[in-house]
Amino acid sequence: MAKNVAMMSKTEKSQKIRDYFIQVEDSYKKLANDPSYQMALGLKASQLLLEQKDQIIAEMKPKALFADAVSASQTSILVGELAKLLKQNGIDTGANRLFTWLRENGYLIRRKGTDYNMPTQKSMEMGLFEIKEHNHINSNGVNVTTKTPKVTGKGQQYFINKFLQVA
Repeated sequence: MAKNVAMMSKTEKSQKIRDYFIQVEDSYKKLANDPSYQMALGLKASQLLLEQKDQIIAEMKPKALFADAVSASQTSILVGELAKLLKQNGIDTGANRLFTWLRENGYLIRRKGTDYNMPTQKSMEMGLFEIKEHNHINSNGVNVTTKTPKVTGKGQQYFINKFLQVA
């Protein structure tokens, strides 16, 4: 635009400005066809991309360490504890809402009875849950077996990733 204004004006100063812009355009045209200039532009663009990737990697490192620790964990946790982990990762849920979500999405059995809140066959095959059995004698002297669904390390990582993708 400045070049156009300078071309319209017939003063000596506008002629110098016009000549300057023509010189800049000629220099750019010569550079644009120069392979070494093209390579320098490509290298600069690559450098910027690598810096962006390094920044993303630095931001993701704590999450990756957490995910590795969880997946390598030999211990399983209760669903309520998973709800607390999700809460720490920014997902607004509690144990009851998580149980409801797990039932509604086919991870836990929703049918009332002895299987209520037990993992479905699909979620067991995926390795997301395990069932811990505990035997004790109640106050009447009867031997009682209780079953508790627990989320495996793989399941913890699976659900955290699933909820973080939804959020």
